[in-house]
Amino acid sequence: MMEDRSQGQVQEQARPEGAGGEAGLYVYCIGPALGGGCCGVTGIEGREVDAVVHRGLSALVHPCPVQPYQTANLEVTASWVQAHHRVVEAAWKQWGTVLPLSFNTIIRPEGGLSAADALRMWLEHEEGALQAKLDALRGKAEYSFQVFWDPVVIGRQVAEASPDVKRLEEEVQSKPRGLAYMYRQRLEKLLREGMEARAAQECRELYGRVARCAERVHVSRPKEGQEGQVMLLNLSCLVSTGMVAALEAEADGLSGREGFSVRFVGPFPPYSFC
Repeated sequence: MMEDRSQGQVQEQARPEGAGGEAGLYVYCIGPALGGGCCGVTGIEGREVDAVVHRGLSALVHPCPVQPYQTANLEVTASWVQAHHRVVEAAWKQWGTVLPLSFNTIIRPEGGLSAADALRMWLEHEEGALQAKLDALRGKAEYSFQVFWDPVVIGRQVAEASPDVKRLEEEVQSKPRGLAYMYRQRLEKLLREGMEARAAQECRELYGRVARCAERVHVSRPKEGQEGQVMLLNLSCLVSTGMVAALEAEADGLSGREGFSVRFVGPFPPYSFC
């Protein structure tokens, strides 16, 4: 009934319509039934967004072909994704809480039902679970908490704190070239192990500090850093309004440590917690 086809095969032509024309419904998010769609906000390709309401729930939608939005043009794809986020964010600000759906979530006609009726049937079937999720997310927002460190600075700290590293550094200086090469390899291995141990320790401690400020924490794979920085921790945090200041204080405190920096961004609709 509800299909996420954002990973479909890329085509040269954007969103070929094929049979069915505008038979589908593109769905942005689910929210409480508090009225119509997002006033003044248009969706993908400038489409007017409307609300399909069923009992206590609303879904923000617009008509679309049953095929997903897809193109080889990355700029066009980016504009679609940005438009999707713009609608979700507007709904989140208007309603206070929403369940964002992923880009290219499309409902198709099914079993003789129109896409709108199929959507209403799905909302009725999932009403209890959807309402529970909305209740759990009310008064909370998502924040990105990314921790970076400078491996040169941290490596120096690890070396200065390790007697074994200091001893090997002295051995390298005093040995003939052949032996010095072997000792240098041992030194590099020891430093690498020390950095790995330090990273594991920092991740445990930092995660614990962040988790105390958040309702939930989602850990993602670290991304590539910039300008000599390495991303150590990549967290998405679901944070209640009253705890935002505490999490921001953690970010500020960590940024004050030598060799560390933090990228703390938000609030966002709770994409990672739906």
